[in-house]
Amino acid sequence: MLFRFGVIVPARLAEGGTTLCLSGSRPELGHWDPQHTLTMKPARPLAPLPAQEPVLWLTEVALPEEEAACTFWYKFLRRHETGEVVWEGNGPHHDRCSVYNASNLVDGVYCLPIGHWIEVSGHTDEMKHTTDFYFNIAGHQAIHYSRHPVK
Repeated sequence: MLFRFGVIVPARLAEGGTTLCLSGSRPELGHWDPQHTLTMKPARPLAPLPAQEPVLWLTEVALPEEEAACTFWYKFLRRHETGEVVWEGNGPHHDRCSVYNASNLVDGVYCLPIGHWIEVSGHTDEMKHTTDFYFNIAGHQAIHYSRHPVK
């Protein structure tokens, strides 16, 4: 069965040739070995200039049908051009757990809930990502709205 993984990452974390990867407790996920990870791809092309908007990264892997409902653990990581690996979060207590739920099956693909990158602090920092994006747009005066009179 095909499993799809997704993570939303702040654009700054994917700059400069950084690759997003996935590793986990199953052999198909590399058994936590950073040299045997699944490479992820951005869902849309990355901006040519540094951007503020977070990016969705995806990857898929086939797991044996008879083991698809078995619980397993996984985690996202970043691999820099230099080969340095940075795992999300700050330890095994930030590992993600896949517990099979038939409602996540879409057209024969098991879609795990999309996660947000866990910072070293242990937080996803979604509010900071949203705030940074807003102030970047506002700073460029790129937001326009108009008020219609109430009739």
